[in-house]
Amino acid sequence: MDFPRWLYALTVAVMAMITGAASAATAGSNPAAPSVYYVRQTVSSGPDAGDEQTLSGYYEATLQPASRAGTQLLLAPIWSHQVDAAGHANYLIDLDPNEAIEAAQLAVLGHGFSAAVTRSGDTGALRATNQGAWTALSRASPEAANALLYLHQAPGLRPVQLPASVAVGDVVAGTLRIEPRGSVETKLQVIEVTPDAVLMEMSVAGPGAQGDGRLVVARGDGMPIELRMEVRYAASKGQPAAVRRVHLADTAYDSMLQMSDDVDSYVSYAEQVSQTLQRAPFSAVAPDPSAYTHRAAVLGELEDYMVGAASLPTLMPYMGAFWFPAESGTGRWLAIGARSSVERASSAGQGQHERILMSRLHRVAMLDADGAEIAGLPTKRVTPTLFFPEKYAATQNEVSFPFHLPLGAPRDVLGRIEAVRMSVDAEVYAFETTEILQPGERSALNPDITLLRPAAHRATLLQGRQSWRAKTGLYSVVVPLDEDGTVLPSEQMTIAPLKPAQPTRLAQMPLAWENGRLPMRTEIATARPIAALQVRHYRWSSVPTTWTFPMRE
Repeated sequence: MDFPRWLYALTVAVMAMITGAASAATAGSNPAAPSVYYVRQTVSSGPDAGDEQTLSGYYEATLQPASRAGTQLLLAPIWSHQVDAAGHANYLIDLDPNEAIEAAQLAVLGHGFSAAVTRSGDTGALRATNQGAWTALSRASPEAANALLYLHQAPGLRPVQLPASVAVGDVVAGTLRIEPRGSVETKLQVIEVTPDAVLMEMSVAGPGAQGDGRLVVARGDGMPIELRMEVRYAASKGQPAAVRRVHLADTAYDSMLQMSDDVDSYVSYAEQVSQTLQRAPFSAVAPDPSAYTHRAAVLGELEDYMVGAASLPTLMPYMGAFWFPAESGTGRWLAIGARSSVERASSAGQGQHERILMSRLHRVAMLDADGAEIAGLPTKRVTPTLFFPEKYAATQNEVSFPFHLPLGAPRDVLGRIEAVRMSVDAEVYAFETTEILQPGERSALNPDITLLRPAAHRATLLQGRQSWRAKTGLYSVVVPLDEDGTVLPSEQMTIAPLKPAQPTRLAQMPLAWENGRLPMRTEIATARPIAALQVRHYRWSSVPTTWTFPMRE
């Protein structure tokens, strides 16, 4: 079965997704703790909504006490990529401090934007925090000032005032301001409550506006964990009919967003899984032995996608950083890359999966020629988890780039960068032990797994999530055995944790937060009846590691 390549990464990364949720829930209880959000918005207008503009970006959001009653929301753009209706791309990192208008924009962006939040939960209009810089920009170029605020308003990235006691069925009413159309009324109906979060369905209405969405917020401060929203506008006052779609997520929750912006992919993947399970060898025994392609690794060795601790030192010689000319031709973009030097063991199956090293990123520093950290170049981490396939590369203009430097950093200071240093926790695996279990029997070693038996020639493994905070845990793999204890040839399919749904619009799709709470599922089929299951337990550990990417020509 030809599943998308991202599924392999998702298979290996499954434990990381719940890790971010645990960390972010704690951080959310501190009203002054900043969070980094990924925001993607599209605006479609014109005949048949054919003119589309997109903006993807990272924003730092902070709720802090205000001088008067209530709190203040601070929004600071970190990085963004805009594509206009003609297909022209613009990057915030390309703003040139030596050009007058762009320098004025940088002066505004350096302090970000803010909005007052009253005790009743109403959020005021977003305005530049540095009003002096805003006035200077408005005088120099009113168009540039208005565009800056319009582009970086991050619609929906606002706190929700939750009642002290919230329950399923409750409705929370509010308003949401989206420029240039003004405010709309929102109704949020609670559909799930957890100790740390509240999941709600959203309806939007206003003059000439209708919409819906799905939103999960932190119970501690009401800030969004993830939002997907679609608002449809009728033509009005010189403004054309338009559709605005917004998807945003707090990156601390490590949401896997690969399929979260594509209804067709979501639906077709679920259909593909269903159709595969309704065909041999899963629905019935396949007459052709070649249908059973999975080959188990030699007992005691790692699965082909796992990375052992011995591999970590071999990565360093193959890491590097580079400068690339920006697409605009006026600047440079930083890139980092690495490749694995580890040869796969010939016994590690048929290589169905690519080996991926997963790491938790903590801190990034820019080093000079003496190996000292460069003053005035602080970094902001935007992706907590790094996935290093056998060949890894990320460039500053890509969403996947894990950190960013200050906007408008002087080019002479950037020119002093001789290396990028990352402090990470690298996830490595080691074989630990095995158990022989019957389907339905509970593991005495890994309580996070469940074994099911849909039919005599079938087994299902459900694997729950574990936390990075534990620093270690068990990941289990199932191998079917016959009555003599011999390994049976099998076909295995690992299924991405997607909530069952039949959405027709983006706003109806389950959030990545919802999918991230589901167990990983592996379906197993054999040609002969399964007598027992050999459960191989692998110990995963988070190893503190420092990676250095030296500048290379």
